[in-house]
Amino acid sequence: MRRVPAWAWVVGILALILGALVGWASFSETGYASFRPGPVYEIAEFVEGEEATELNGETLMLTVIPSYDVTVLEAIWADLNPAVDLIDLERVRDPEESDEEYAERQRTNMAVSKETAEYVALDRLGYDVTITGGGVLVSGIIPETGAVGVLEEGDVVIAIDGVPVTQHLEAVTEIYKHEVGDDLELTVIRGVETDEEEELTLTVTLVEHQIEEGQPMIGFLATTYNWGFESPVDIEIDQGRIGGPSAGLMYTITLLDMLSDDDLLEGRKVAGTGSIDRNGGVGPIGGIKQKIVGADRDGADVVFGSR
Repeated sequence: MRRVPAWAWVVGILALILGALVGWASFSETGYASFRPGPVYEIAEFVEGEEATELNGETLMLTVIPSYDVTVLEAIWADLNPAVDLIDLERVRDPEESDEEYAERQRTNMAVSKETAEYVALDRLGYDVTITGGGVLVSGIIPETGAVGVLEEGDVVIAIDGVPVTQHLEAVTEIYKHEVGDDLELTVIRGVETDEEEELTLTVTLVEHQIEEGQPMIGFLATTYNWGFESPVDIEIDQGRIGGPSAGLMYTITLLDMLSDDDLLEGRKVAGTGSIDRNGGVGPIGGIKQKIVGADRDGADVVFGSR
């Protein structure tokens, strides 16, 4: 019987160890979420309405693909890819929030975003439009932020430093007027629609945003409370399963072009990102790095956004 060479034993053992490590890395979660460039969508394909005209050009929605419960192997790949960011999972979503609850929150934010865009466009074009909102609903608290111990899930923020806020995007605009470390005074309704409803004045300290370096945030997951919208123009925007608020700017530009005689695009391929509030203010951009990659990949001539 021929003896197996020593080197073959060494190689075999190393192969087993490597296989075990790869298997462990493939299934062990890190507690991080990753964000990579997502698909680019032509917004005109989502818009329907008898009064909407064709665009002379294209408006593009930029997206980011998130991945939650990232494994060690995925984290190593993400760290080697300059177009991918890793973020502490607890700073992106509530650990107690289910996948469906998170998806529903993002769909709600998108619904508010597109209707706010319609409001801004129609208002600029001289239409009589009604938009309402009851404030900003706290749907979750992000650990290790200024919201911990101050806000509670179910609170509704109705003013920031004395400025009334009726929807999520207005709150974002007010927060971004400040710096990390600033104290904000919040007017909050606690126990909404219960016998214990009360108005409180609370102070929170802004921390650095979980995705946008150097930008401030309070530290809670938000949606608009009691959102309402009435339009005299029959326009339907069907974004499918896309969620989040950051298509607001590009929806607004698209509708301004489609519902007027102005040729805003002049044949160009225009991409952009950023939420929009009912005053026309453009909010911060989440995943700007990934979205710029997507715009470049799709051949955009111009990219709009805000910082």
